Amino acid sequence: MSGGPATLAALRSLLAARFPEKARKTGGGPATGVAAVDEALGGGLPAGRLTELVAAPGGGAQLVLAGLLASTRGARQRLALVDGADGFAPDAVPADHLRHLVWVRCRTADEAFAAGDLLVRDGNYAAVVLDLRGLALRALRRRPAAAWYRLQRAAEGGAAAVLVLSPGPLVPAAPCRLGLRAPLALADRRVPRAALAAGLAVDLGRGAPAEAELAG
Repeated sequence: MSGGPATLAALRSLLAARFPEKARKTGGGPATGVAAVDEALGGGLPAGRLTELVAAPGGGAQLVLAGLLASTRGARQRLALVDGADGFAPDAVPADHLRHLVWVRCRTADEAFAAGDLLVRDGNYAAVVLDLRGLALRALRRRPAAAWYRLQRAAEGGAAAVLVLSPGPLVPAAPCRLGLRAPLALADRRVPRAALAAGLAVDLGRGAPAEAELAG
C-alpha cells in the first residue's frame, strides 16, 4: 500500500466504515505533525478517545512523539508522557519543546497503567501518551481487558486525546488503531527529521488480540 493521497482517502473511508458511530467525532485534539497520521485521523488526535498507534522498534513512533511535542508546545498546551519502559530521550528534541511536558518515568506496566489512568482523569492535558514500547508484548497481552476499558471510560467525554504507542495490537475494541510503517531508513541521521516524518505511512490495524488472550 502506497502512502499517497489515494491511500489516505481510502484509509479514512475504511476507518469510517469500521467505526461509523465514531467517524464524526475525529479530530478536536492536537496534531501529531506527521501528515499520514493526521490525515487518517481527520486532522489530529481525537479528544476524549483512545488512539492506538502500533509501531515496531525504530518504526517511527519517536517522530510522532516529537511532532506532538512541537504541536502542543506551539499551542501552549500541556502534554503528559507515561514512559512505560523509561525509553524517552529528551535530548533528541529541542529543549523548548519540553517546557509543557509532564514526563512520568515508569519501570513496569503496572506503574504505567496507574499513571495513565490518573493523568487521563486529571483534565489538564491536551494529550496523554501511554508509551508501552520496550515492554514485553506477551506480558502486555496478558493484562485484563478491564484495564483497557477503564482507561477508555476515563477518556470518554474528557478534553484529552489519549495516544497509546504499542509494540503490537493491544487495545481490545480500540476506537481507532493505526499501524505505522517507516519506508525510510530511520537510522540514517543524514536524512532531515521533516523528511523522515513525511515518509511515514499508516495502515489499518489488523484487529485486537482475542479477549481470552488478553485475559491470560
